[in-house]
Amino acid sequence: MPKSIKEKVLNYHWEPWLKRNFYAFMLSLIAGSYSRSDFKKYGFGDWGVKASLFTEGSWYSSPEIFAEAEPRVEAWLATHKIEEISDLLDSFLELKRREIISLSKNKKVSLKKKLVYLQETFHQVGSFIWTAHILEHVLWRQLRVETPKHIKGNVDKYIGDAAYPLKKNALELMEADMRSGVDLKIIWKNYAWMRSRDGFTRPYKLSELAEHQKQLKSLKSHRYPEIPRPLISIYRQARELVYLRTKRTDVFYELLFWARPIFKEVAKAYSLSFQDLKYFSFNSLVSGRPHRYGRNISCLDFEGDFIFVNGPVLSKEIKSEIVTEIKGAVAQLGKVRGSVKVVNNISEAVKVKPGNILVTYMTSPDFLPAMKKAAAFVTDEGGLTCHAAIIAREMKKPCIIGTKIATRILKDGDLVEVDADKGVVRLIK
Repeated sequence: MPKSIKEKVLNYHWEPWLKRNFYAFMLSLIAGSYSRSDFKKYGFGDWGVKASLFTEGSWYSSPEIFAEAEPRVEAWLATHKIEEISDLLDSFLELKRREIISLSKNKKVSLKKKLVYLQETFHQVGSFIWTAHILEHVLWRQLRVETPKHIKGNVDKYIGDAAYPLKKNALELMEADMRSGVDLKIIWKNYAWMRSRDGFTRPYKLSELAEHQKQLKSLKSHRYPEIPRPLISIYRQARELVYLRTKRTDVFYELLFWARPIFKEVAKAYSLSFQDLKYFSFNSLVSGRPHRYGRNISCLDFEGDFIFVNGPVLSKEIKSEIVTEIKGAVAQLGKVRGSVKVVNNISEAVKVKPGNILVTYMTSPDFLPAMKKAAAFVTDEGGLTCHAAIIAREMKKPCIIGTKIATRILKDGDLVEVDADKGVVRLIK
């Protein structure tokens, strides 16, 4: 079976997609959760993906995989609202938060039962995560086709501004509490988890939230452009999808945070440090036969069955040309020069100083302090409504997204010109 899975997965054409600092523990929590059977089980529709691939620290995408799902997704969108999934996710979070906190304190429930419960919970979270990826693939294509029929000028900017969500994400809710004078200890209790976005990084300190509060600027309402009547329905869906896109990962990391006491029980039971736990697959811990994997792990999934492989699984093409110019999509106009700081994980964000060019795979709410200091943002990933694009428009800072290669080509200290009028990052020296 393992050999069959590998052959079937590698039969597709794969391209680098989403860089993530995931090890065996995190991967095994959501692996296999995006099959059609899982989507039907959780009430999302008959439109999961057939295969997935994670290798060398990145998820890879295949146009063939998404193309296979397109007809089913389009049929679902014709009769359903994305808000249905958001509502399910909101209810899911409220229920699972209470249950996980209660379970972590319950000494009468065996560790094995706790792990089985968490395994099923995070498997469902994985399905929520992938709904946004699949919906985004179809809906953004529809937006790019329909919007130019009614809008002239900068269509990309219009899509980004018009698709800005109406609902507030966790970061906005936290900052609203800060502005209204809610006790920081209460804010810490509700939002400390937001800094921990890999399952093992520490949460916010109270002093860090106090500093964040000091740096808050007056709230500016987002200016929504007028939407022509024929586009109202599709942009209502788009706004909900942008909300869902942030919400689903927030739910993942928040529930991971509340599950930490149980994870620490596991580490203790197997005589491991909490940090060492990240290298063990969750299913092996549940089975009582812990298996450790290396840092460079690959995960291959076909129709819900998955395997782990130590090391890369794709052959590399050796390219010798020198890259002096990187292209991407424009999220916010502007041109600026500065020194590069490459941030591969949140622990490196402290090296960003005022005027630096922040280069990363993708930003998230915990990047905000660094983003406030940076003169511009350049990302490997992202669409017109990704976190980096939204924040760049709010801060009016030049931003180029979706370069695919920025973090691999640029190095700390490189002097670059970010020309976000043309979507180009040029190496000066």
